[in-house]
Amino acid sequence: MKRIVFVDDEPMILQGLENSLRAQRKLWKMSFVTSGEEALALLAAEPVDVVVTDMRMPRMDGATLLKHVHERFPKVVRIVLSGHAELEATLRTISVAHQYLSKPCDAATIREVVERACALQTLLDNDVVRAAVNAVDSLPSSPRVYLELTRLLAAPDVGIKDVAKVLERDIALSAKLLQLVNSAFFGLRQRATSVERAAAYLGASTIQRLVLSIEATQGFGAISVPGFSMDDLQSKALRVGKLASSMFERRADAEDAFTAGILHDLGSLILATKLMPAFVESRRVAKESEIATVEAERRVLGVTHAELGAYLLGLWGLPYPIVEAVAFHHMPDHVEHTTFGLVDAVHIASSLVDGSDVEVVAGYAKRFGLAAKVATWQALAEQLESAA
Repeated sequence: MKRIVFVDDEPMILQGLENSLRAQRKLWKMSFVTSGEEALALLAAEPVDVVVTDMRMPRMDGATLLKHVHERFPKVVRIVLSGHAELEATLRTISVAHQYLSKPCDAATIREVVERACALQTLLDNDVVRAAVNAVDSLPSSPRVYLELTRLLAAPDVGIKDVAKVLERDIALSAKLLQLVNSAFFGLRQRATSVERAAAYLGASTIQRLVLSIEATQGFGAISVPGFSMDDLQSKALRVGKLASSMFERRADAEDAFTAGILHDLGSLILATKLMPAFVESRRVAKESEIATVEAERRVLGVTHAELGAYLLGLWGLPYPIVEAVAFHHMPDHVEHTTFGLVDAVHIASSLVDGSDVEVVAGYAKRFGLAAKVATWQALAEQLESAA
């Protein structure tokens, strides 16, 4: 049974939540408290899966509470449920909240968000790994990309398409931008899956504040892992995104494929920053045993970078098709489907960019009647590599 703690300084709101969620009592063990101090005491007394908190509260506000939860109880999923609709307040929670919900919020939405967050826990069976992912506040961005972005944003006539092109070259910034724009804070009727569309919606000013808020939490430092290059990872991600998007004619599908492509190796950043010893060990095992890196990761950790990245994106509230494509881009057969989709495009694109045997890729594409397309896709992959 999942343990959920709701925090709000207004007893009437808590009573309303308790009444509306009464049907969940057989599935959830729920506690309703009126202060951050009470919530922290509960967390210290027994295991908790999810904390859902208001933002504006006396003594300890929601951002401060989640900061304490993030530091002391990293395995706990952290959700903001607030009517405090101010951008600065939301940016304060960027580094500590997994998801954002706006008041008033119906019981069905709360159930869906909490259940989805809990379901994502099944992707990771390793408590140490799960804690590391849940503890992620932000991920390092390439210093070169960050500097280029800040220079661009300082220009008075900056174009949002130019900003989006720089953002798309950075895995961490792209993920965080999509997390923010898809939060309930902005109340979009449809989820934004395109970095360009998200950037256009937020505008240059908000993006600048977002970038600065991330810089303040983790400093954009370089990753020091032998044989690992963040720039190489970013370059590969961009090529996979472009190649995957070329496999679809419909704009919405192409945008989803591009985003899934640039985020597909997000888990590698988690490994390199939060689980560095295991990351180094898995690379050693891969080299000495002459096996694929993804297989070595599973031997060492019990999970792979694909599952780690998908888990974090799911916690951040990104659309499920993108989470699914990231989770299974090495194992598309684990997704039950009969038509060519996002997970197939990312799998094929990452395989070709990695230099996999074209005949093997064509064999996979054949099941969708697309074997003849592989030569064209391979040629595009080579062009993208030459242009990188």
